Parts: sequence; C-alpha cells; structure tokens
Amino acid sequence: MNKITLYISALLLLGLTSCNDWLDLKPESETILEDYWQSESQATDVLAGCYRGLIKDGCVERMMVWGELRSDNVAEGNSMNEDMKRILSINITPTNGYADWGSFYSVINDCNTFLHYAPLVVTKDPNFTESKLHTLEAEALTIRALCYFYLVRTFRDVPLITTPSISDETNFNVPKSAERDILDQIIKDLIIAKQYAKPSFATEAFTKGRVTRNAVDAILADVYLWDQQYANCAAECDLILADKSLELVKGNNVVKEVFYAGNSTESIFELQFDRNTQYNNSVKNLYGFYYSNDGTWSYPAFLIPTGSYTPFRYQPATLNESATDIREITSVDYTPNGKGYNIVKYGLMDYTLINNIQMVIPRNPSITPNWILYRLSDVMLMKAEALVQLNRDETDLKSALSLVNQTYLRSNLTADSLKFNKYPDKGSMQDLVMRERHRELMFEGKRWFDLMRIVKRTKDATSILKYIGPKLTGDNLQIKKMSIIDALYMPIQQSQIDINHNLEQNPFYKDIELSSSN
Repeated sequence: MNKITLYISALLLLGLTSCNDWLDLKPESETILEDYWQSESQATDVLAGCYRGLIKDGCVERMMVWGELRSDNVAEGNSMNEDMKRILSINITPTNGYADWGSFYSVINDCNTFLHYAPLVVTKDPNFTESKLHTLEAEALTIRALCYFYLVRTFRDVPLITTPSISDETNFNVPKSAERDILDQIIKDLIIAKQYAKPSFATEAFTKGRVTRNAVDAILADVYLWDQQYANCAAECDLILADKSLELVKGNNVVKEVFYAGNSTESIFELQFDRNTQYNNSVKNLYGFYYSNDGTWSYPAFLIPTGSYTPFRYQPATLNESATDIREITSVDYTPNGKGYNIVKYGLMDYTLINNIQMVIPRNPSITPNWILYRLSDVMLMKAEALVQLNRDETDLKSALSLVNQTYLRSNLTADSLKFNKYPDKGSMQDLVMRERHRELMFEGKRWFDLMRIVKRTKDATSILKYIGPKLTGDNLQIKKMSIIDALYMPIQQSQIDINHNLEQNPFYKDIELSSSN
C-alpha cells in the first residue's frame, strides 16, 4: 500500500501542509522499519495514520453496529444487508461480517508501531524533544485504549497485543486475554496519557478532533462506569465539568451546531470527516442521506409516543416527562421506513426556527457529519449514573437529578424542572437517568453499551428484556437467547479462529452451525 493512500486524509487532519515531502515516500512496507524513523515529521505521519484508521468505514460502521443495532433504538429500514438482518433477528453466527474486528486491530497495530519506534527519533532529531514525544505518545495510548474499549464491550475477552507486527518473526497466534486484563491495560494507558495530553490545540478542529486531556478523561470515565468504579467515574467527570470552555449548546441550536456543523462548544472528541478526504459513509448509509432519508436503519414502531416504552412524551402514573421534547423531532421523522420510521438525528435535516416555527431544511450535500465520540451532555449523564449507583445518601440522588435537569431542560424549553419527590429512591432515579440518556444520546453509538451496563450490574441478562423485549416480537427462541449473558457478546469471526488456532470461540457460539447461510 502506498504511503499516500494511508495518510493523506490524516495529514490534512493534523495540519501538515508540505506535499513535496510525502509525495516521494517509499511504500509503507519499506518505510516502517528503523531507517524511516529519522525525524519528528515522520513520527507525526505515523500518528496521523492512527487517526486515519479510526475514520475508515470499517471502524465507524462497527462503532454504530456494535453500539446501536441490537438495542431498542433500531429496526430494519430499507436495503439492509443480510448480516445486519441476522443480528436484528438474534441469529448471529461466527461467519457474520460484523464479528470481524480487523479494522480495530489495524489501528491498534498502528499505535503499537508508533509507541515502539517514536522514542528512537528523540536521539536522531534534536527538535523532537522528550516533551513532544510524550505528548504524541499520549495520543497513541488513548487511541489504542479506545479501540480496546470497543472490543472488550463487544466481545468481552479479546487478544491483548501491545507490540507491533513489524517482521516475519512476530507471533500472530495470540490467545484471548480476560476482560479484567484488558480493562486494566486500558486504565493503565489512559492514566499515563492523562499526564501528558494537551489541554487544547491551535485550532478548534484539532482540539475536538485530536486527543486532549478532556478526551482522555471522558474515555476513562466511561471505562470506570463500565467497570463499576463509580467514585472514579464521578471524579473523572468532575475534571471535565470544571472546564469552563465547554458549554451546552442551546436547545434550538443543537442539531445545527452539534450534529450539522460539528466541533461545537459541548464537543469533547469527535472524528473529523470532510467530503474531499473522507466522507462519513456509515452515517449516510445507515441513517439516510441528502434528499433520500430512507436509511438502512429505522426507528422502531413500538417506541413512538403511544405506549409505555417511548422515551418521549413519557407519561405513566403521575409523571409528565418530555412532553414537548425537541429531541423527538430532531431525532425521528415519523415517515414509514421499512419496519419503522426515518432517523434524522445526525444532521440529515437541519431544524431551525423561522417565525417561531420549526422548519426543516435538507442537509447541504457538500457537508458530511463528524462522528461524535464524547460530548458534555454524555459526561453529565455518566456522572449522574455513577452517583445513582453510589447512592451514599440522598445528596447523591439529588445531585444526579440536577445533572439530568441540565440536559432535560435545554430540550424541554417550556417545561418545569423534574422534581425529586417524583424520583425519591435509587430505582426510580436510575430509570430516569436511563431514559434521559436514551433521549439525549439516541443513535450516537451508546445505547447497547448502556443496556449492557445494566446486565453487568445485575448479572442477569433478562434485566434488559424490558427494553428490547418488544423488539423481539414474542419470538421465544430470540427471548431465550437474549436471556443468556454469553449471547449478548459477539462471536469471534470464524476466519480469525481458522488463522489463529490459539483463539477460543466465545462460549455461546462454540456449537453454532458455521454455514454462511445461517
């Protein structure tokens, strides 16, 4: 593969503007060895490749599929491929294409390569100081940690590889490591990265698109939440919430500023896309595109505001929640699409007020949306969830409600604040936080992992059936499968096991028929 193909978009992302230097580079297979690592710019080029790998379709599509498809957010839309249909129908086998983790391990290898060779450059380029090295290492460690965090949440036990594949002597037959070991490595890497990550960069796009201290803290908070280290999660969130440069966008401007333009005041870390370098094909295909919003995915009919499952206009008993929530019309268009309704969350349509009336304006086709990994409202609700689980006294629950009210009131412009007497105990407050995360982060690749945290806390797969049960249409086999914790993780793709005989299939899938027709 030519060096230009691998790095051109990432070089633009990192602001490298000299073309003559990289047009004459050797092919990657010849430049990856020690003789390439002579200067700061060469080290930076390889780090750029780590970012470039993240924005490839293989990674972004899996962030969406792994984080949303099995949740209650998604139903079949138009022209859905067979592997997605099988995931939706809870008929997942080791031959499913979305069990392929290769795109993430490719990024991990790029990070490992940088971390292995970049220290050599300090001895060769006097301008490349130890301080500069540590700053770039913080970015590589964080990207690697992020990749492993997606893998461990999706597969549970995966191979832990921290050395690069740089020669024929590299051992490719690496067995799986336990989830505990993976999480320990992730936390270790992020704690090191926290020491050296920059608070910001020279431009807003760099500050939002590259790893900053806030980005490290956000990922670490998410990891601690997954790992049930609730006090540590809340502490990491507090570090971010103390940054006054971060501010929630006003409710009527969220679609335009957060999802349409990108890099908003509440953004912490988002993958940068540009029509001329890398189009966000995953969002376009799954959620719809310019003047054709019939995407591959749709919003399930059982979530529309007519029953007890809806996150919007939620009005059971004495509650009157989210009755005029603008996130409803900026997330879903109730136009039939396959087995559900159109998804418009990611700026497919721009909603704006004209004479105090919400008007829909189609997205400019020359603009492609960034993919947001973390933003301020997510952090607020992570802390709220952690406080509810801590539940040391009433103060924790009241603090959680205060955080929920911040995101809730910015999207319910005429509503009163939610009152503590309606959510006076851990159970009711826990449910409120889940509903608010559902409303706020819908279609952002979070929902399945949110549901899986419930399973981890309860050690009971059936605890999420009240959310996804209606989607299973009463199919007893589907319900039986989704009642088994091992079945909630993806299988290892059979092709990986065929290559690496030290890999052992995830427990639930060991005896499943491997025919590609299943």
